[in-house]
Amino acid sequence: MRRNLLFLLFTFWICITSAQLNDHKFHLSAKYSMGSVQSSRYSNYSLNGEILLKKIGLNYNFDYTVRRDSIRQFHATMGILGAPILFGIGLLNSADSDTTSSGAFGIIGGIILLVLPDGLSYHISPKYNWDIAPYANILGLDFVRDRRTNQRSIKYACSFGIKTTYLWRDMFTFSAFAETRQAASYGWGFGAGIGLGVVLGTK
Repeated sequence: MRRNLLFLLFTFWICITSAQLNDHKFHLSAKYSMGSVQSSRYSNYSLNGEILLKKIGLNYNFDYTVRRDSIRQFHATMGILGAPILFGIGLLNSADSDTTSSGAFGIIGGIILLVLPDGLSYHISPKYNWDIAPYANILGLDFVRDRRTNQRSIKYACSFGIKTTYLWRDMFTFSAFAETRQAASYGWGFGAGIGLGVVLGTK
């Protein structure tokens, strides 16, 4: 009886000491989702990072999508492709004494582009351990390969959705989400999934 009472008190203490997601600085998670696009089913495997600024989150997404119709897609932010190019141009220009300012602009621009997020989320906390966040990721690129034709391409990509997250023991997160996503001419896909993550840093 005493052991059961201690267990109940401990469980209650965990519940009342859990914090909100936005009490932390970073949220890292691994996600899995399923859906359909262009009459084909897909599975999506994701690693996501989020910088939490009050109610706003800066989203960074790295996704690998496997479609049943032989298409594979790797998703990243635009900065992954654009930043090295702009940084390299800045370095080349800085070597020329007549274009020092444009070289510095290229280097600084490359750094800024590298940290540019994929999109934004807006966090609402209806209950102390729960978080609801609609999100829009509009600065993404998909590196696409059609295994049937071996054709490769780079396409603009975006996604919009909503996720709910439960914070457990002030560290671990469990998420569920529904979203629509598109890679340029490939049409809109619709899917849903789950995620497991951790929060880091306290404000």
